[in-house]
Amino acid sequence: MKKTLNLSVLILIVLMSIGMALGCSSKQPKTSDPSGSEAPGTKHKVALILSGPVSDMSWNATAYNGLKEIEKLGAEIAYQENVDNSSLADVINNYATGGYDLIFLSTNGYEDIGLKEAKNYPDVTFFIINGATTVDNVISVQVADEQQGFLMGAISALVAGEGQVGFVGGMEITPIINGSAGFEAGAKHVNESIAINSAMTGSMTDVNAAKETAKAMVGKGVTAISPMADNASLGVLEAAEEAGIFAVASGLNQETVAPKAVIIAVVKDTAIAYKAAYQDYISGNLPKETKKMGATEGVVFLSDWYEAASALNQETKDAVKALYDDMAAGKITVEIP
Repeated sequence: MKKTLNLSVLILIVLMSIGMALGCSSKQPKTSDPSGSEAPGTKHKVALILSGPVSDMSWNATAYNGLKEIEKLGAEIAYQENVDNSSLADVINNYATGGYDLIFLSTNGYEDIGLKEAKNYPDVTFFIINGATTVDNVISVQVADEQQGFLMGAISALVAGEGQVGFVGGMEITPIINGSAGFEAGAKHVNESIAINSAMTGSMTDVNAAKETAKAMVGKGVTAISPMADNASLGVLEAAEEAGIFAVASGLNQETVAPKAVIIAVVKDTAIAYKAAYQDYISGNLPKETKKMGATEGVVFLSDWYEAASALNQETKDAVKALYDDMAAGKITVEIP
């Protein structure tokens, strides 16, 4: 009996020792990943605020594509379309107080309000696409609109023949102003004496206003035209189709609106910029200065030639490719206002 008792006590002591060892082990502090990367399983909430519809085949569509790329990297995403400045603060507040870690503002038109609101949410990171300010919890990433404009202007001049070229912009904001300046520089690069028509409609959504502006340019002798007005760009392409002139689109799939007019698209794929910005965020390597992305990074690129381009000779197509290659290689720089 005594031997049995002693054995029981011994077993109890051993079990208690093991339990204490396990208990102490579980209370050891967790070490952080020395690489600075996010811990496995971290799921960020990322919101995107857009000035127009994601169906515009242009700026807002590529922004949405970027958000979907971020989702593939493990983030929980949300977005709101057609947000004007009068409601921007409320939308920011809804996301910032709703547990969102990162908020993308899709246009520099949001910059003033965004900077003000960001101060109220220091634990939330804000990215302003085409903004000019990087400070505290706000980072701006710029897209080279002037490069897109330059290529649109150059291609338009190459195909205009003896006619004039036209540029129809939307709102008179920095990206469109830069695009317009680039268009003029590109057209003059190809033909110093070519006549250039340029106008802003004041809207990124008014398709009819853009169409009427384009029709007026056609009446003045424009034979090749390019829009930079998000959803309103479709009106310009419709006008080109009806007039039987060439058009250079600013977004993928826009040729479906005017298949007999659109020869090619010069695209700003902001999806690349959005994805790169999020990767900087999760790696902890946020830029301390505003950075610009363009042809070199693949953000500005050319589509394939569309069916309407069958009217062009190979020499013209080769000239376009050479211009793009030089821009991507940094051999062409575009002055902006």
